[in-house]
Amino acid sequence: MIKIETLFFTIVNRGKANAVLRKAKECGATGGTILLGEGTVQSKLLDFIGMTEAHKEILMIPTSGGLDNNLHDILSDTFNFSKRNKGIAFSVPFKRWTKEDSEKEHNISIDDDRFTHCCIFTIVDKGRGKDCIKAARAAGARGGTIVRGHGAGVPADSYYPLAIEPQKDTVIVVTRKNKAASIRERIFSDLELDKPGNGIIFTLPVSNTSGLYEKRAEEREGGTT
Repeated sequence: MIKIETLFFTIVNRGKANAVLRKAKECGATGGTILLGEGTVQSKLLDFIGMTEAHKEILMIPTSGGLDNNLHDILSDTFNFSKRNKGIAFSVPFKRWTKEDSEKEHNISIDDDRFTHCCIFTIVDKGRGKDCIKAARAAGARGGTIVRGHGAGVPADSYYPLAIEPQKDTVIVVTRKNKAASIRERIFSDLELDKPGNGIIFTLPVSNTSGLYEKRAEEREGGTT
């Protein structure tokens, strides 16, 4: 049984996640969950003709620390994450909480120097995900991924006898830690998340990344920052 220490995420083009999961199982992963989403393409021409969305799949795999490092190395090499539009991967530290843990000081902090990147999650009503991406880019983000979902905000005793579930957009933005605060604040301000019902935003630390724009630039230059 794997001791879960991180959640490994990879975002790839639609139709590729099953192949990535098979390779991950060869490395020792026991399974994973695939979500459907939309990426965003930065192109003035595509924006002009209204084709700025790319269909994506988000694969989430629970891993141990050692397996997580292997997945980044092997999957990045196998699926060419270092090349543009081939995919990205990132890992979020995970801790299984117990009753004893609730009495201790929280030991995973986004300010920890071990974490150079952050993942910003924003949940808003369907259709507002694009506004969230626009706000994030205005504050320096390279882009993001939108995952479709459902909320549960309609009371059970609603006048209508139908089960109505408000549709939601969950926006995932991975960025360097030094940009996270300005991006989060811009999203919060532009989407007016201080108003009830407009959405929520939270940030998680990222312990490892593959295929991000910054990493590709560093590899081309032959060094790291």
